[in-house]
Amino acid sequence: MDASEIIRDKILGKENENAPVFNPSRTILRKQLFVNGINAVKNLATPTAPRCTHLGCALKKNSDENTWECPCHGSRFSENGELLENPANSNLNRR
Repeated sequence: MDASEIIRDKILGKENENAPVFNPSRTILRKQLFVNGINAVKNLATPTAPRCTHLGCALKKNSDENTWECPCHGSRFSENGELLENPANSNLNRR
């Protein structure tokens, strides 16, 4: 959708606020990328269980909703380990 709007605006000679995000010559070396990388490594290296079935990040307990949530990619699991939201594609491994 964004691509079609960017092309439309380019044809009409208008500036599109999303164009810089999709520019092929953009740089991804930004402070936020560094922060996200550090957080991902920290979550992968945290010696806790349960771990996300997607890529193994340490899950965080959400007491308000009684769920386990993955800070790396957003998977959510019920208190019993049932998958609620992707990208994980299986329930938690309970031992």
